[in-house]
Amino acid sequence: MSVMEIFEKSQESLELKEQISSSSIAISCLLVENYFDFIHISIAKEDKDFSGWIIRDSDELDEDEDYENMVIGDTVFLNPEDEGDQLTLFHENRFTGAISLLKSLFEIFTGPILDATFLTGTLPTPEISKFIIDAFHLNRLKKCEKVMLYDNQEGSTRQVDEVLELATGLKFLDLRCPLPDEWSNPRVLQVEKLRAWPAEWFTKTDLLENLNCKVAQINETNLDCHAFTEFMLKWQASDDRRLKMLEISFDGDWEEFNTRGLEVEEWNKQERDSHFPDLLGKPTDPWFNCEFASDIRRKDGLLASFWRRENSFHFVVWHDLHPIVTLNPSPEQLVKLEDLEFLGDEEEEEEEDEE
Repeated sequence: MSVMEIFEKSQESLELKEQISSSSIAISCLLVENYFDFIHISIAKEDKDFSGWIIRDSDELDEDEDYENMVIGDTVFLNPEDEGDQLTLFHENRFTGAISLLKSLFEIFTGPILDATFLTGTLPTPEISKFIIDAFHLNRLKKCEKVMLYDNQEGSTRQVDEVLELATGLKFLDLRCPLPDEWSNPRVLQVEKLRAWPAEWFTKTDLLENLNCKVAQINETNLDCHAFTEFMLKWQASDDRRLKMLEISFDGDWEEFNTRGLEVEEWNKQERDSHFPDLLGKPTDPWFNCEFASDIRRKDGLLASFWRRENSFHFVVWHDLHPIVTLNPSPEQLVKLEDLEFLGDEEEEEEEDEE
C-alpha cells in the first residue's frame, strides 16, 4: 500500500487507525516545503514513493460556495481535492492546519522518522518561521535520525536561535540557512552530527568553546588557519572523548599555518589503520586515506590525525585504532593515495622551513 492508501484507510474508522498505528510504520523521508501561498507535506516509506498533502488558506475559496468538509484528527479541512497520491486541503490558517496535519500523520505512521527536511522556497516570513519552530516542538521530530533546515534566502535569526535550542540532543542537524552578518551563535552546538552551510557566522569561539558534537562539517567559514592550531592545542590538553570527526572549509589561506606546541608524529602503520570511515556519509561511501595525515597524541593515549586540503581542514580521532578490522569495508572504499589531492610537497617543505 502507498502512503496515501494507508492514510485513507486510517480515516475510515478509529479501529482501523489504531490498528495501523500499532504497526509502527516508519517514515523514510519527511519533506515539509513552505511556498508563497501553500505548504506541501510529503511522506515516503522505504520505497521512496512519496505521497503529499498541499495545505492552502481557505480565503482562496469562493465564500458563496458550499464545500465538502474533511476531518483529520480534530481539525476540519475544506474542499479536499484528491489527485491520487496528492491531496489538496484548505484551512482558515494554513500554518495551523499544517501543524495539526503533521500531528495526525505522526499518529498514523508511528515508526521512526529517518530523514526530515524543512525547505523554504520563498522569502522567509515571521509566519513561516513560527510554523517551523512549532514543528520542531513536536516530540517525534526530536527523535528523528536526521533533520535538514534549508532556506534559499536569508533566514530568520529568531527561527535559527530557537531551532538550535530545540535541536539539542538531535542525532543529525543539517543547517543550510544563509544568516544576517550581525547574527552570532548564542549557545553550545550539542548534537551528535552537525553540518552547516554556509557558516560565515561560525567563529573561533564556536570552534573552541561551543562545538559539542561527535561529528561536524562546517562549510564556508571566515576562520583563519591559526584557529585550527588553537583547536588542536585545546583538544590535546583536554579530556574530551566525544569528538570523532571534524571538517571545516575556509578561504584556503594556509600561509601562516604552523604546528607550534604540538608534538606531531608521522603515521605508524603498526599503531593505527591507513583509512578512517566517513562518519557523515553512508556505510558504503569511500573512506578517508590517512597515510599522509599527521598524528598528535594526548596524555591519555588518545590519537588524532589531521590533514589539509586546498580550502579545508580535517581532523579525526582514533577511538578505534583499527576500524578496517572492525567494520570490514570493501576494497573499493579504501581510497588509494594517488587519488588524493593534498597540498604539494614543495609547499609543505617551504612552510616547515619557515617554522
